Amino acid sequence: MCYAKTYKVGDIYDENGLKGVVISVDATGEHGLIMHPEGFGGRWCKNEVEKETEAFDENDGAKNMEILENYIKETGKSWELFPLFEWCRGLGEGWYIPANAELKALASAINGGTMDYSEKNINNFSKIVKKIGGKGFINKGFGHPDEFMNIYSSTEVEGGTVFALYFKENSSSARATAMLGKFAKRKGTLELAPVYKTLGNIIVKTQYARAVHKF
Repeated sequence: MCYAKTYKVGDIYDENGLKGVVISVDATGEHGLIMHPEGFGGRWCKNEVEKETEAFDENDGAKNMEILENYIKETGKSWELFPLFEWCRGLGEGWYIPANAELKALASAINGGTMDYSEKNINNFSKIVKKIGGKGFINKGFGHPDEFMNIYSSTEVEGGTVFALYFKENSSSARATAMLGKFAKRKGTLELAPVYKTLGNIIVKTQYARAVHKF
């Protein structure tokens, strides 16, 4: 008897040319979501785009990709105006930017099953991603105290904003960080909040992004 292969969060998925890290699974362990090891550090869209494209789905980012595709066809615009999604499409068929619920699943996966911020858990998950040539989730570059990189969702809000995952630091922790920098033990939670779609590029607190794929 042949049994289907099962997975758990944190496993590396590598089947039929599809490769990534598992961030969620169903009750059987046979199906779920994987995250692409690469990331994108640019804008959701450029300034020339209207405030909303009606990509409002909060559960399935693939549907938001379809909405954007229809928007582009109807307006005669190009994918170049949507740098994040142009990058995602370049990864191959089936990859998409996660909607709110999927982004929460990603947050839980990288953070040890909780939304209470744990730099240790995030760094451990980052090691798995880096095994397959990917990038971590904490910006350890020069000039800032190891900032968590905000992650875009594909879910629009209103007024030119979309939901993004960010680290909300406790006030007492923020004071310690101000004094000790990257030597401070940071405390807080991972939360979703609206940010402007046109923010991006590599800045100290960059808007970043990840792509996911169903399996």
